[in-house]
Amino acid sequence: METMILSANLDALAQISLFIADAAEYVGLDDRTTWQIQLAVDEAATNIIQYAYDPDCPGHITLSWQRNDNAFTVTLQDTGRGFDPDEVPPPDLLSPLEERQVGGLGIYLMTRLMDEVHFHFDPQYGNVLTMVKYLTVDETDDTAVLPINGRLDASNVALINKEAQKIIERGVRYLIIDLCNVYFMSSSGLRILLIIRKELMTLGGELHLACLQPHVHEVFELTGFTQVFTIHPSVDAARHALRNQHK
Repeated sequence: METMILSANLDALAQISLFIADAAEYVGLDDRTTWQIQLAVDEAATNIIQYAYDPDCPGHITLSWQRNDNAFTVTLQDTGRGFDPDEVPPPDLLSPLEERQVGGLGIYLMTRLMDEVHFHFDPQYGNVLTMVKYLTVDETDDTAVLPINGRLDASNVALINKEAQKIIERGVRYLIIDLCNVYFMSSSGLRILLIIRKELMTLGGELHLACLQPHVHEVFELTGFTQVFTIHPSVDAARHALRNQHK
């Protein structure tokens, strides 16, 4: 867990974004998940800066994050005026743009980008906002799914490997890597998949790949890796195959 305290002014937004980016890199989050958390935290911090304190008397924001099992949690705390999210009307997303009322979009984005969003008032700490992002899905005993988004290349293979190692360290021996949202893969990406596969095989486990996009699948065909990896059309198909294989 790490914490930072900043002055509640707009200049702090860049520091907040960097703080979250560093946390995401340390934990091993993919680019899309990092962006989602950064945007949600930016919206929350902006609301605090603009509405919690008077402009001539800015206070502070305490920002912290922690990783527990499969959840990445961000907490923002301020001692400004009380806030009740239930009093904020939902944004109008259907009317023509020129007729829409301003407001509500920040909270809406936070609830769409994060898996859990909780507001509460603490007599000692003031307003406390907690947001949670789930990082892996459908993990049971010795099987887990690791989703990857965007590119899989030299720029992020270390982070992907770090995330895979954390899953393996928890005792997972059958790992499904979900490539449904990967639109680009380089030789570095292939290499890290080989490394993960080799480690799992050494431990008596297996690596299965799911949902390769056409361009990515072509890379596997060109390199002959379709003969090396077990590839499924979907995550559900991979789960089904593993269940039948290990009955």
